[in-house]
Amino acid sequence: MPTSRKGGLRTAPVLVPALLAFGAAALCGGGLIASVAPAAGCPPLAGAQPVAVTAWAADGDAHGVTGYLFRNGEALIPVRGLVERTGRIYWDESGQTVTLLGPRDVLSVHVPGGRAETRIAVLNGEVIAAHAVRCEEQVYLPADLVATVLHLEVAVPSDDRGERMSR
Repeated sequence: MPTSRKGGLRTAPVLVPALLAFGAAALCGGGLIASVAPAAGCPPLAGAQPVAVTAWAADGDAHGVTGYLFRNGEALIPVRGLVERTGRIYWDESGQTVTLLGPRDVLSVHVPGGRAETRIAVLNGEVIAAHAVRCEEQVYLPADLVATVLHLEVAVPSDDRGERMSR
C-alpha cells in the first residue's frame, strides 16, 4: 500500500480518488504516462517508467514534470523544473550538493559529478536512506521525501495505474 511521509519520517497510507488522477494527468499534458523516453544514457534510470508528476505548492499552484517510477513503486522527481518552482532549493557546484529548505526541514544530498546515484541524504542533520540520481545535469529525488520536506502535495501515477499522493 502506498505511503506518504508527514511531519518528518512518519508514514501513513493515503487514498486518492480516481478523479484526481485524471485531473493531475490533464495538468501534465494529458496522460498518466509521460510522452518522453527515459533519460537516454542514464544507467540509474534504466528500467524506470517515465510518468507525469504534479505538485501543488502551498498557494495552490500546480506544477507538472516528468518523473520516473521504478518497479518497486519508488518515484523519483526532478529538482529542476518542479521543486525549484515550489520551494527553496540551492545547488552547491563545488560540493556537488543539492539542498532543499522547507518550513521545518532541511534536506541535503551529495551527488558526485557526472552521472551518479546515491542512497543516502542528510535530513535535519541526520543521515537517512534516500535514493537520489544525477543525470544530464538534473538531480532526481524521492517524491515522498520532497513532499515531506517542502510540504507539497505530489501526485505520482503508480504501477497499478492508480495514483498515489504524498504530502
